[in-house]
Amino acid sequence: MDLLIVLTYVALAWAVFKIFRIPVNQWTLATAALGGIFIVSGLILLMNYNHPYTYTAQKAVISIPITPQVTGVVSEVTDKNNLLIRKGEVLFKIDPTRYQARVDRLQADLVTATHGVQTLKGQLSEAQANTTRVSAERDRLYKDYQRYLKGSQARVNPFSESDIDNARQNYLAQDAMVKASVAEQAQVQSQLDSMVNGEQSQIVSLRAQLTEAKYNLDQTIIRAPSDGYATQVLIRPGTYAAALPLRPVMVFIPDQKRQIVAQFRQNSLLRLEAGDEAEVVFNALPGQVFRGKLSSILPVVPGGSYQAQGALQSLTVVPGTDGVLALIDLEPNAGVDALPDGIYAQVAVYSDHFAHVSVMRKVLLRMTSWMHYLYLDH
Repeated sequence: MDLLIVLTYVALAWAVFKIFRIPVNQWTLATAALGGIFIVSGLILLMNYNHPYTYTAQKAVISIPITPQVTGVVSEVTDKNNLLIRKGEVLFKIDPTRYQARVDRLQADLVTATHGVQTLKGQLSEAQANTTRVSAERDRLYKDYQRYLKGSQARVNPFSESDIDNARQNYLAQDAMVKASVAEQAQVQSQLDSMVNGEQSQIVSLRAQLTEAKYNLDQTIIRAPSDGYATQVLIRPGTYAAALPLRPVMVFIPDQKRQIVAQFRQNSLLRLEAGDEAEVVFNALPGQVFRGKLSSILPVVPGGSYQAQGALQSLTVVPGTDGVLALIDLEPNAGVDALPDGIYAQVAVYSDHFAHVSVMRKVLLRMTSWMHYLYLDH
């Protein structure tokens, strides 16, 4: 663009020499050259500081890498390649056989565990009844044993030592049965008392596993996260899609506001402010200029970010060589919307300082746009 200014001045100087018939000699040529140096330099400096221009701009878009949450063989792929896809529509499917089988098995285990709790309750009731029965029999045998002991202490002992010993052994055997029944009852009760939030722990565990299994089954159908389109769909039925390692199998472009990301010299920060008027031209649309607004300036320079790596970090770039990124919001335009995302552009931003100089920047930007008609393929 600076070359255009120089050429424009040369053309004007030549016209002045011809129109006013100024003699061409060393003095007039030196005057024209020196005047050109001061005038062109002044205009370039004023424009660069107050109405900066950059050829490093791009119609940027954010893409979403689609990585499956489960692993398996792709069974179905959408045929809407580069077409609008609504949120929730199927992008591709993974064979669900293995995940459906796990859901079915856990559902069966849950039913079994639920019936198992009812069985434990029945066993507890049976153990309680058994404890009551053997306790009553133990009490009866104890009374018999005590009767035999009292009889042995009388003057006339109607019982033999053998009778007394048998009564004692019968009582002790029955007392052991009571203790065994109480232990069995306590064991069943402990299983029933294993509760989580008012529900038996085994059932809670199975429900959690079933929820996870159903989630994994749902993840065999990968859906669009928002309105947008899938581009370069390279997977086909039979492709093996893996959750780990993280390797996207599809790129999804969400439907979003199109913005121009422009990289300006750091010197341009002296004048750039959000809300400044901006104009954009595209190589693909020669002769056309599109209006917009400077929406924001990114608060960080990409080359100046560092991450902890366990070692001292040096500068990654030479200071001053990395540009400042700015976002340009364009006015609605069907021609711009039809352009492929990622296409390059040139941008000029007009500040409120030296507004009259912006006319020259606008003229030069339009000359640049018209020059896009000229290109040569090597």
